[in-house]
Amino acid sequence: SIKKHLKKYIGLFILFPSLHHHHHLVLVCLLGQGGASPSAVADAMVDAVVEFVRKKQPRFVQSVKILIFQTAMLNHFHTSMKKRQGETVEEKTVFDKVKGMSLFIVLGFGSESSPVDLVLEREEFEPTVFQLCADDNKALSQAKKRINDLIVAEQAQKTISDPFISQLSQADMEELKALQRKLTVSIRLDKGAEDQDPEIHLEGLTRDVFTAESAVERAENSKRQALLVSSLVEWQFPDRSGSMVAFDIYTNLKLEEALEKKQKVKIKINNEPYTADPGLRKAVSANRRNLELLRKDLKGESLIALPSCWEDMKGDLVKLFALTPGAQEYNNVEQELTKTGLYLNIISIERVQNPALWQNYQILKKQMETKNKHTNNERLLFHGTTDTSIHLINSKGFNRSYAGKNGAMYGNGSYFAVDPSYSAGNYAKPDTSGQKRMYQARVLVGDYAQGQRGMITPPPKSGSASDLYDSVTNNTAKPTMFVVFNDIQAYPEYLITFT
Repeated sequence: SIKKHLKKYIGLFILFPSLHHHHHLVLVCLLGQGGASPSAVADAMVDAVVEFVRKKQPRFVQSVKILIFQTAMLNHFHTSMKKRQGETVEEKTVFDKVKGMSLFIVLGFGSESSPVDLVLEREEFEPTVFQLCADDNKALSQAKKRINDLIVAEQAQKTISDPFISQLSQADMEELKALQRKLTVSIRLDKGAEDQDPEIHLEGLTRDVFTAESAVERAENSKRQALLVSSLVEWQFPDRSGSMVAFDIYTNLKLEEALEKKQKVKIKINNEPYTADPGLRKAVSANRRNLELLRKDLKGESLIALPSCWEDMKGDLVKLFALTPGAQEYNNVEQELTKTGLYLNIISIERVQNPALWQNYQILKKQMETKNKHTNNERLLFHGTTDTSIHLINSKGFNRSYAGKNGAMYGNGSYFAVDPSYSAGNYAKPDTSGQKRMYQARVLVGDYAQGQRGMITPPPKSGSASDLYDSVTNNTAKPTMFVVFNDIQAYPEYLITFT
């Protein structure tokens, strides 16, 4: 169809596969021969692509790039695209706007719910131009090298690889697209081959990449948390016929978290706002319409078994259970605490039961064992904290956004000590009554490397930017401290309160 549209302008067009990616086609417009009208040339090229999409429904070409060398042609192409924008070409076809000297038509296919159909349009940013003048080439080269060095020093690249990326919605993708503009960070989605996890590539200023990475991982963790909670419990409401139907996974998570906190929460049922009281199992609309809610426990159908020592949580999302002094479990924790000669006046040892966080952790553990080809990835480590942080850690895990504030010598992550004396003495801050708190945590240190100040991820293992070490340490030969950069890479198994 492209040849048919362009045959009267032979010599004006070159059609070739992109050298960078076999899923892209580049149309190059070379105007100046044959006396063809610029607007006719623009219409012919756009018409060709539109017909190609409409009739062929391509599955392999992901984008078409029209490269224009003459600036005078830019308006003609923009006008031609605007003319076609109102037409129904195909449900998921998107005309992107003109950006700089390039013009893109991005093709996305299929339904929004299918993982492979996610579309994330990469933002194109106007380049900054440096004009250098000097007496000789040597001075010019030195100045150019210095500028390049400064740019590279401020630049960061980060690849996030996770199977849960494929579970993100198109709405999540739109949020990431908006984030690109806000932070001037390039965010690229790579759906990956069948046997590979999808990846999101970030590139830009170091501080902005760190912010964007946190946003991506929040979206990822939110999806992961919602999916795992939905495997443990299912909240339902009556539809118009009276049959009980399940909420979407995000509302399901909101209701379960509100139940844990004994709070009311605003939700939508049939697109109408309701205030739900999960404790009373009811929801009330603005016009006083009452709906009964049902909470179905799916714990028996859980994908990953919970520890056999865990006790019945009676519907709670997170619950702490005090261990009995003298019991085997209590003695095991006490033995770990005192193995380096530390003496503590222990007030309590509590087991933290958080099924969703536990399952997240176990999924990552299995992935790490497959990736590293060994099972020696987990350590029991210690983390001192304050009484104001324990609720957040119990419910969400060790959030690196709040970690590494005191020095962060080995990277901006969550810090764990091999020796409990270090955590107890340096980071377990007393509350108003003099009590201190420290966690014994399971931590997936995996394969580790030397940490450095300013790190936002572990360094690459090999030449591949996506093949990273799992954690970093203060001393690879004899580690006394580990830093992890993923919030679900550690599980707060026991909370020790002491003086």
